[in-house]
This record gives sequence, C-alpha cells and structure tokens, in this order.
Amino acid sequence: MHKFYKLFLIAGLSTTLAACTSHPVMNVYDRAVSERYDGTTQSAQTVAKAILTSCVDKGWVCRETEPGVIDASITVRKHRASARINYSAERYSIEYKDSYLLDYNDRRNTIHRNYNRWVNNLDHTIAKNLVR
Repeated sequence: MHKFYKLFLIAGLSTTLAACTSHPVMNVYDRAVSERYDGTTQSAQTVAKAILTSCVDKGWVCRETEPGVIDASITVRKHRASARINYSAERYSIEYKDSYLLDYNDRRNTIHRNYNRWVNNLDHTIAKNLVR
C-alpha cells in the first residue's frame, strides 16, 4: 500500500509540473500601428518592413505570402512554431498557426509558455521598429 501511495503522489506531481509549462495561446489582435518619431504616418510598406526586420531580429524566418500577410516561423532546438501576421497601415495581428513539440492542445487552446514568450518578444520588437 505504501508503494502505491508513492506512485500515486509521483504521478500527481509529474502531471502538475507538466501542466505548469502550458499556458493559453497568446495571439495579438488588431494592435494599433503608431506614428513614427518624426510624426509621419505609416504605410503598409513601412509596416511590412518593420515586421520583417523584427522577425529577423528575433530569430523568426518570415516571408510575405500575399499583400498584408506574412507567415513567420521559429525553430529553437527541436521545437518549431508558426504564426500568421496580418497587417495594414493602421493595425497588425499575430495569430498562432501551428507548432511541433510545444505541447499544443487544441481543445484547451494551450501551448508551452515559450511560444508565448517568443510571440511577446516579437510583438514588442515590431512596436519598437514601427516608431523608428
């Protein structure tokens, strides 16, 4: 009985610790594009350039698949994630597309916390590059 209790406790702890790495998938919706430092307004081309530059800065590989849409992916060791970035001169969005080895759960809409960190870092870098 004592062995069964230990196994049950270990299984419970393992499940709890594994769940700690999963968080709701972070998507960025309709983030407003700010004016540049010099006060000029953005164009779709300047927004695209800021997004592409930010992707490269943060280790994402990206390409424009159609006007207003950039597909981006990042690979860290064996882990991979892809996102779709929709943009215009006024707004941009970063939406989860797919992943590999990041414990994505479609039913719960959760993923390993590193994905959210990568998207958050990308979002902040885009915002910085937009005002330059």
